[in-house]
Amino acid sequence: MTTDCQTPDRQALAQAIAQRRPWAIDTLSWWVRYGSVLGEEATAQEYIAGVYEDLGFDARLEPIDIDAIKDLPGFSPVDWSYDGRPNAVGVFDPGENKGRSLILNGHVDVVSPEPSSLWSSPPFDPRVVENEEDGETWMYGRGAGDMKGGSTCFLWALAALRDLGFEPASKVIVQSPIEEECTGNGALALCANGYTADAALIPEPFNETILRRQVGVLWFQVRILGKTMHVLGTGRGVNAIEKSWVVIQALRRLEEEINAPENIPADFAHVAHPINLNVGVIDGGDWASTVAGECVTRFRLGLFPGEKVEDLKARIEKCVADAAAADPWLKDFPPTVEYVGFQAEGCDFDIESDFGRMLRAAHCEWRGGEPTILDATCTTDVRFFNLYHGIPSTCYGPKAVNIHGVDEKVSIDSMQRVAEVMATFIAQWCGLRERTET
Repeated sequence: MTTDCQTPDRQALAQAIAQRRPWAIDTLSWWVRYGSVLGEEATAQEYIAGVYEDLGFDARLEPIDIDAIKDLPGFSPVDWSYDGRPNAVGVFDPGENKGRSLILNGHVDVVSPEPSSLWSSPPFDPRVVENEEDGETWMYGRGAGDMKGGSTCFLWALAALRDLGFEPASKVIVQSPIEEECTGNGALALCANGYTADAALIPEPFNETILRRQVGVLWFQVRILGKTMHVLGTGRGVNAIEKSWVVIQALRRLEEEINAPENIPADFAHVAHPINLNVGVIDGGDWASTVAGECVTRFRLGLFPGEKVEDLKARIEKCVADAAAADPWLKDFPPTVEYVGFQAEGCDFDIESDFGRMLRAAHCEWRGGEPTILDATCTTDVRFFNLYHGIPSTCYGPKAVNIHGVDEKVSIDSMQRVAEVMATFIAQWCGLRERTET
């Protein structure tokens, strides 16, 4: 028989979390070793599903049916397969909610570490360095910060509560979706499959801040045709790679226009250059001695909360068309704009909601002061919960450095601090009961 119980003594909870530190480091180390770049997530998902099971969750690996989600709000188009690339999810259901239900979500996918030769150690060979110049202990490795370290925080908190003989008194769903870094379709599929709750917390590596709002993100590519010619007749050819510079310059001017002070909403007026264009990939030509006849350049551009993806598409297409019209070659062979990947709207989170106040209070209890509030110039999966399902969702995660870059690392000490806050928040939001042995 189980009984409802109060939040465990803070000193006992701190001790339980401290004692779980080696386990957390080991769990994260193994997870980082399973390099889960796009298309190669399966082994990492199998691993973390096993961790879910060990912590008393009903763990499942769920394939993504693109036909079931392609017409849903928030879907992003892709030109790749979902075969053998499941989401991982774990459900703890006490049968009757004594508090409120909760989703703890952290994406498994990581960006490419290439060129790995720039790293001080192999990117998927995690390395722990104690007492660096800042006095903290860090784990190096691709995905350690973004965001397997954050996901380990909520597992750490749940494990410590379990060690003290407690379990949530309301449903808790732990999620490891794919494709947060490029589409969000993993989180979209989990919501579509009914994995919803009263709130959702995502521990993105934002340095123990609470996310208040985030921009949206659009991925697009511009295809330019040139005129192929042997290198000996270069002057009679048109190099599509070089012509791509016309479009890049035009899009940079659009970026400047969007970031003009008079065009920035008041909510982002305090953020330096909130909307960023990135020229991410260029793929042109097929032979070193042939003038390149085609070039495809892939871009990323942000948009403010409340703006529509379709409106940004129209601005981009007009920008490219205007640039082409002023070019002697491109006016007769106009570039095409194509969309693969992110079509993400921006969103807001009410930090004065019950969820926001309770999370802030848990931070204050452990840290002695209010958390910093973040308005982010990137996107996260919180948009699916906030925009399309009425589920309040925010980010609160550990300190990480060089995410998406060389020598990515996460602070183990910050992870421990986040786990403390999360354990208190889970106890207060979900309620606790004495753990049932099975």
